[in-house]
Amino acid sequence: MYMARVMGQVEASVRAAGLGPHRLVLLQPLDFQQQPIRWTLVAIDLVGAANGSLVAYEEGREAANPYDPPLPVDACVVALVDGYNYQP
Repeated sequence: MYMARVMGQVEASVRAAGLGPHRLVLLQPLDFQQQPIRWTLVAIDLVGAANGSLVAYEEGREAANPYDPPLPVDACVVALVDGYNYQP
């Protein structure tokens, strides 16, 4: 599980089968100091995160596991982060 900030919503007029009702968001992955660590990515949003929200997301096969049958996704927002305690 990784942490990211929601940067915006993605609109797509044509989608793969099964993706129709799901909201797509643009994420900026972050480290524990909330600094960007790599490129942005598009993810399905399961929790209704607002722009600017801090979220937890999964990538790879784990992102498709909540769906039966699995959807063709590489990233999935799974939680809103209210806070965390990090001590280096």
